[in-house]
Formats: sequence, structure tokens, C-alpha cells
Amino acid sequence: MENGAKTVVELQDILSEKQLEHILSKTAKLGAKIVGYDLKSASEGIAGFLGDHLRLTLYVKEDSVKKIHLFIKTLPMNNQPKVDMIMENNFYTREALLYQLFDDIDDAEDSNPWRPKAYIYSDKMLVMPDLSVEGYKSFPVAEYFDTDHIMITATSVARFHAAFANYATKRTINENKPYNFLEEYGHLMKSSIFVDLQWSRVTGKVSSDLLKEFSTNIKNYPADLAERFAKLCQKANMSLKEYDNTLNVIVHKDLWFNNILLRYDSGNKPTNAILLDYQCMQYGPPAFDIMLLIHLTTTRSYRERHESEVLRRYYTVFSESVDDDTKQRLAALNYDFDHFLVWCEKARMFAMLYTAFLFPYILMDPLQAQKTFDDPETFQDLLLVDRSPPVIEHAKVNDVYRNKQLDINEEIFEKYILG
Repeated sequence: MENGAKTVVELQDILSEKQLEHILSKTAKLGAKIVGYDLKSASEGIAGFLGDHLRLTLYVKEDSVKKIHLFIKTLPMNNQPKVDMIMENNFYTREALLYQLFDDIDDAEDSNPWRPKAYIYSDKMLVMPDLSVEGYKSFPVAEYFDTDHIMITATSVARFHAAFANYATKRTINENKPYNFLEEYGHLMKSSIFVDLQWSRVTGKVSSDLLKEFSTNIKNYPADLAERFAKLCQKANMSLKEYDNTLNVIVHKDLWFNNILLRYDSGNKPTNAILLDYQCMQYGPPAFDIMLLIHLTTTRSYRERHESEVLRRYYTVFSESVDDDTKQRLAALNYDFDHFLVWCEKARMFAMLYTAFLFPYILMDPLQAQKTFDDPETFQDLLLVDRSPPVIEHAKVNDVYRNKQLDINEEIFEKYILG
């Protein structure tokens, strides 16, 4: 089967008979049989950077033939170095853990869910309903959120954090001791790649090279700009962790456009946002998530004018979504709106530096990104040696790719280096 010129593996190469039976048990009548299928790539080029993405339609015979639409994420099929990196950092294992916990974290049926359901989740695969059939779609990467989009997404992020806060409270009450997520699962939360000094150096070099190549403020940049960016990267990544005497939750940490699915009304106004891809999740103050979301999806000028409104919406929804026992726990921590805003400012550097790290990947044209970042021969070098050459070359021919990166890196320079 083909998607354009790209050949896709057959169904039996992806799902076993037992897995297919499990999917049918969740989606079809007892005794239903698969009589056909269509399997294709979810998109042209890269849809996400930590796996291959497929769309599967099963034709199932019940009283008549019906279609079951599925979305599948698997370990990369043609890039072993990327597979090794994914397995070493427990990316799929983390996401599988969260899906395992989801029914306890948030078991209510909801017409506007903040998270998807999954039929299969493991350290190698995720199979879930294809939400595009329900009208959900991702936002164009080349654009920025307006107020309607950022507010509806902030609402879902707030509900996600509140659901986990309620879960932690319930565990605290049931076990008669403070619940600590890391005591159970801390061994899965460690990501060696993001705290590796060489990773910070490579990330800092890209930011420095972009500014030196394209910024009109080149005369203001010090000779050791790359080293200064690298130190900021290292400091920012070390800052996302569990802290005492404040609220800690599961933090998504990857809230860019392809990980947010939006549903719209007849007037093309967003009515709900579903958060996808929890592979990079960590544990820490919720401010890290909302600040990262704002920096990844809005312009600098929008943040300067409206950031406080977004943070107020987030905190209001969060407060309305936590139960009475959790409100008591938050009161004991003095976790009010002012406390939350203090943490937002503490999380700002992380949000800005992590945005600068992600942009060279996620803003690149998907077909070009596939050629650039999904080649097993060059994957390790681009990850840990030097990724500047392809980033600079693409920035020369793509205005959006260049300007979005310039904006965030100039802001970082002004605030944390020049300032």
C-alpha cells in the first residue's frame, strides 16, 4: 500500500492477531470479523519526531460492514539510532504509563475531553481512535494562535493539571501519606539527552548561528554567544523538576501545534482542544506547561499584551476543576493566583529556551524535516554534534521558519544575556 511514492508496511507487520482482537472488543460487536483494511502514512513527511504515524481503517463485518478509524504511532521503522534514543529515554514507556493511569486520573465521560482514549499502549506503540474523523484537526504550524485558540487550549491544559492534582489528593487520602509520583515512577522520568552538556552546546550553537546569520543586531552579540546560550539551555532544562512547598503535577512538556487537536463550530471558532503525545512528560510545577504553551504558539507582541489574560483563564479553570479536598491541599501550600504567577516567571526561561530548541525541528517543512532529521546516517550527528547547517540553509529560503526563530532567540538574548 502506498501514500504517494512512500510504501507503507502491511497490517500484520504492525498489529498482531491478539491486538486486533482487543481493538475489536472495544469497538465492535461480539463475533465481528475484519474483512479488509486501508493503511497509510498519517501525513506527507514528518508528523511527529518520536515515531512513525499511520492511519488505519478497518472494515468490520457485523450485521453489515462498518469502518473503524484508527491512528497508530509506532517506533521508527527505518531509523535505528532514533529507536535507541527513544528507548533509552523511556519516551513510549512514559506515555503508556500515563494512559494506564488516565482512567484513575480522569474517568468521566466528557463531550469536550482534554485527552484522547487509547486501545493499545506499550513501550513500542500507541493505537487510538482517529480523531480527524470526529472533526478534530491540528493548527497550521506556520501561523500563531489568536485569543480564541490559546484560551481553549489553556482550558484543556488547566483541566489536565487539575485532574492529576485531584488524583494525587485521592492517593494521599487513601494511603494516609503525601503521594509522590516520583517515588513510584521517577526511574521513568529521567531523560539523559536533555541534561547532557553536549546537547546544550549543540542547541546553543543553533541559536547563536541563527542570530549571527540573520539578525540585524549582529554588532551587539558577544563572541562567546554560543557558549552563553548553551549555559542558559543547561540551566533551563535543569530547572524543570519537582520542588518542595508548591504544587507539582505531570507536565506535558511538548505542547506544540501537532500535539494539540482542535474542534470547531460552524462559525470556525474553536470549541475544544485535545492534548496528544505525552512521551516527553515530566513532573514539576504546572507553570512550566502553560508558559511553554504560550511561547510555542503566540507572538512576542501578543504575549506582551495578553499573557496575563491567558494565565488568568488557565488559573480560573484550574481552580474550578479541582475538588474540595485538593483545594484544602492547595491552601496548605499557599498555592493561590499570586503564587502561581511567581512560578510562571520562574518557568519563563525554560519556556523560551525550550521553544528555541524545538523550533528548528517543528517549524521545518515536513518533507524537508523528514529528509533532514530522519536519516539514520546523520541522526546522531545532528542531535549531538552540529545541526546548524541544515537549519541555516532552510532559514534562507523559508521566511516563517527564519522569522519565528529570530523572534524567540532575540528575545532570549535581550532578556537573559544582554539584560
